[in-house]
Amino acid sequence: MTLKFAIALFALWSVTAGRANADDKDIHEDEVKAAFVYNFAKFVEWPAGKVNDAINLCILGDSPLGFSALKAIDGRSIQDKPLVTKLLNKSDELKDCHIVFIAASERTKVEKLLKSAHQQHALTVSDMAGFAEAGGIIGLVKTDEKIRFEVNLLAAKDAGLVISSRLLSLALAIYDENSRSAQ
Repeated sequence: MTLKFAIALFALWSVTAGRANADDKDIHEDEVKAAFVYNFAKFVEWPAGKVNDAINLCILGDSPLGFSALKAIDGRSIQDKPLVTKLLNKSDELKDCHIVFIAASERTKVEKLLKSAHQQHALTVSDMAGFAEAGGIIGLVKTDEKIRFEVNLLAAKDAGLVISSRLLSLALAIYDENSRSAQ
């Protein structure tokens, strides 16, 4: 599985390395981010009994990545369970969410959303700047025209999630209990 994971991530990073026109580049970037979200789920362990029939990916807010790119991974299998993508309304609860993608449009509510999501043992992911450092579990970041990610281990622990060391080894930065980068 390690070799397959490394090959998949190399392929994802290769997609963003090429030059394309602005519209194509945005499309590729969204696809790469969605693929990252899908792959993150493969390397996260939820508390016993949290995941039953499906893994629910809930999307909050308005995002360029948002529903269309993430909907493309709907139905794929993760840990022998189908991935189900849901676009949440402002009033929807996070109770049945296993992964919560929080769009940058929700920045003013991010602290409250993170608290709620982590209480529900949900993996929080976003592409808003400073997300992992601010308490989100995985933040997607763009560096040198490539999509990378940062991980906040304290937030993962608070949510009751275990993140594989294989995923952590590929992170651009890891924030630990001292809220500082460990790499």
